[in-house]
Amino acid sequence: MHVTLRDVCKRTGYSTATVSRVLNGSPLVTEATKKRVLAVVEELGYQPSHTARMLKLKRTDMLAVVFPPLDVGFFTEVLRGIDAATSEHNYHMMTAFSHGPEDERKLINRVIRERRADALILMNLTLPESYLRGLTRWGLPVTLIDRPVPRSKMASVSLDNRVGARAATQHLIEHGHKRIAFIRGPDGTYDADERLAAFRATMKEHALPVDERLIWSGRFTEPSGREAMSDWLDSGNSLPDAIFAGNDAMAIGALGVLRERGIDVPRDVALVGFDNVESARYLGLTTVNVPMRDLGAKAAQVAIDQVTRRQAGVTHRLPTELVVRNSCGGHRDPSLTSVAPAEERVP
Repeated sequence: MHVTLRDVCKRTGYSTATVSRVLNGSPLVTEATKKRVLAVVEELGYQPSHTARMLKLKRTDMLAVVFPPLDVGFFTEVLRGIDAATSEHNYHMMTAFSHGPEDERKLINRVIRERRADALILMNLTLPESYLRGLTRWGLPVTLIDRPVPRSKMASVSLDNRVGARAATQHLIEHGHKRIAFIRGPDGTYDADERLAAFRATMKEHALPVDERLIWSGRFTEPSGREAMSDWLDSGNSLPDAIFAGNDAMAIGALGVLRERGIDVPRDVALVGFDNVESARYLGLTTVNVPMRDLGAKAAQVAIDQVTRRQAGVTHRLPTELVVRNSCGGHRDPSLTSVAPAEERVP
């Protein structure tokens, strides 16, 4: 026999409103009432109707997440952070992986049109700011991961890319390296642009020239790091003093080529990455630690707060830290060197 909410009310003696408050986790009930209702729910085997709850609350308890393809560990860790936070708040996660700007638009438009989620989380998209700003008119809360849109009402959670990149560059300079190559990520990508800008600024602070031939293009992937390193060596160019890769995937790609060519790291060339993915630890790669799971968890929390508390769009920036290992020739046993304060809230 199907057990209804009315059956629970009859057995407990409480009203529909009181039982509903207990089932929805409301703080407006006493502990004794909560225990009584939950005991009867278990005894009768009552299963609340998710559909009815959605209709009443006008919510789906679902977050839609649009990500690029998971070709590097960074995205996987961020996604794990989102998953953990949504589970903690009894939400569900609907994930879609995009393949270029047109696909991104289609996925986002579909989520908005079908209203199958309460909020939308977007990461690392190549879409123009004008398009992202336009999403606010649909009334669906949007949270951007590592892609803040200045002077907008959109919520975002990003990294302090500049502080991390400055620390890595300065560390190389302090160890006597002057001719430093930089492997950048894709043009127009927020992370790539911020890290390159910080690299340039730090070199300038130390009165060191930036050789534009040493700004190598990459795509935040291991193969692109291999390509950049191979192209340079195949052209007969001399090694730089050091290489700063815009993320660990590209650094690992470059490291593979260097080892294959018999070039010792760090004796012949120093190498630094960015992200601190798990494999960086085993390879002894100096890198910038990024709180990847925290980035995802904070984005999920911000998205849920927009739904449940009608909280306006806020901007958070999470700290980065330099992790010094063997690959830069300046090993200091494996403590984290903090280069940023605890979480900074951006006005």
